[in-house]
Amino acid sequence: MLKDKTRYKRQCADDGNKYSSSFGFTLLEIMIALAIIGTALTVIVHTVNYHTNVMYENTQTTRMYQLAKEKMNELEMAPRSSSGDIDTTGFSYENTATPIKDTRLVELKTIVKGQGRQIVLNELVITKAE
Repeated sequence: MLKDKTRYKRQCADDGNKYSSSFGFTLLEIMIALAIIGTALTVIVHTVNYHTNVMYENTQTTRMYQLAKEKMNELEMAPRSSSGDIDTTGFSYENTATPIKDTRLVELKTIVKGQGRQIVLNELVITKAE
């Protein structure tokens, strides 16, 4: 039985295929695999970074819109023009109340500005009869 194993090993070595008994990857195969993995990781990192920026911009726009709604509510309660900075947010606002001639209507306008963007809300309200 030992002779059969030895004969088989010699036969595999004499096949003319010098790689028949070697195992592993060549340097070229490893370099191609690394190039593919590197390209895939670059695409993934870029995509995640892009979507993170889009989420941040949408979050800031939503915050600005909510702050504009709050300032509009304040303007509805007391229709006076005012402006200033909104505490701890880095945004500024401008409220204007403009009476429309020969009517009981007042145009209320709120502008919230910050980070290169602005949100504008307009509203017409009827003043109370005097």
